[in-house]
Amino acid sequence: MATVGLSGRTMDLGCAALVAAQLGAAVVLVPHGDTVALPGGAPLGGACLSRALLDVDCPFCGMTRSFVAFAHGQLGAALDFHPAGPLLFATMVMTLGAIVMIALRRRPPLFERRRAVAAIETVALVCVAIGVFKMVRS
Repeated sequence: MATVGLSGRTMDLGCAALVAAQLGAAVVLVPHGDTVALPGGAPLGGACLSRALLDVDCPFCGMTRSFVAFAHGQLGAALDFHPAGPLLFATMVMTLGAIVMIALRRRPPLFERRRAVAAIETVALVCVAIGVFKMVRS
């Protein structure tokens, strides 16, 4: 698989860093009703450019709230905020675990494995499709 000048190991490390940051933020942030708050209780505020500029949900509106709720064990709330949130969260956990195990075992990088990349792409497409359905429905 061609990777725009980056090695598979570099892609794995970059992905692992981004995924770890996203999952870590979901654990650190606090669900606060229909919003997300910083650990001290200050509201995080809206972050969706589409919502702010066009007053229209994007396919990922609610994903941050879904991740935070799921990280805090609130499956029902996570599904309400974005039905694909728990799926994407679980995929990110598995991807991070796979990258760590591959690195520890000194195996070929995840991003050089065609099936693994196809599986991640499939989950991403399913999440976008669910988000578009959610967006159209609202």
